[in-house]
Amino acid sequence: MSGETDAVVRGRVHGTVHLRHTERGTPAARFTVMQAPREYDRSRRQWRDGEPVPVICTVTGPLARHVAECLTDAVHVIVTGHLALRGNRLHLDSAQVGVDLAHHVAYIDDTLPAVLAGHAPVGT
Repeated sequence: MSGETDAVVRGRVHGTVHLRHTERGTPAARFTVMQAPREYDRSRRQWRDGEPVPVICTVTGPLARHVAECLTDAVHVIVTGHLALRGNRLHLDSAQVGVDLAHHVAYIDDTLPAVLAGHAPVGT
C-alpha cells in the first residue's frame, strides 16, 4: 500500500499478549509496547525518559505464535513494521519482533545451554 510509514519501536511490552486465530486458522497476536521517548533536559543538562507512548502491535502467521510464547509483560522489545494512526492510537502492523539484547539475554534452540534444555545433569 502506498502512504505507509515504516517505523522501528523500542520499548517494553505492556500487559498480556493476546493470541487468536482467524476464520482460516491463521494465528494473529496483539500486544502493546510502551515507548518512552528520550528527551534532553537543558536545565539539568541530562537525558531523561519522556511521557510513554503506547503503540498497539499486531503480528500474524508463525511470528504470532512465537510472540505469544516468548513475550510477557515488561520485556524490552524492538519491533518494526508499518505505522498508522487509527482513531487516536498508534498501530504497528509488525513485520519483525525481537527481544532487546541491551536488556535481556535470549537463547534460541541451537544456543540453549544443555542444562536448561534438559540434556545435562544439574550440579555434579
